[in-house]
Amino acid sequence: MKTFDSWAWVEYFRGSRAGAEVKALLEGKEVLFTPAVCLAEIRAKYLREGHDPTDRIRFIKLRTSVIDVGAPVAEDAADRKVHDGLHMVDAMVLASARSRGSDLLTGDKHFRGLPNVILLSQ
Repeated sequence: MKTFDSWAWVEYFRGSRAGAEVKALLEGKEVLFTPAVCLAEIRAKYLREGHDPTDRIRFIKLRTSVIDVGAPVAEDAADRKVHDGLHMVDAMVLASARSRGSDLLTGDKHFRGLPNVILLSQ
């Protein structure tokens, strides 16, 4: 199981080398997730840039299961923020992946050295 963070999705939509790694997973049979908070990050990014995010968000929802942020994820996120020194959104992303027993797929250096995090090449 893999969980994609916003960074991984942005690279996928850019068609970068890291995005090709995401594409390969999307074309496979592995169970895939996206934290709900990533939908907010992705939507905001494309709106800021003057692009309509509708098709991208729809694609993400079709290809992965969205992990909602309930109380257990929120509480673990607080622990990740304090213990791992992450920003709150990053902590929520990591806690979401942990809630599914999933590896987090990212290129965000804030996650470097944390267990169950797979850093994509840039």
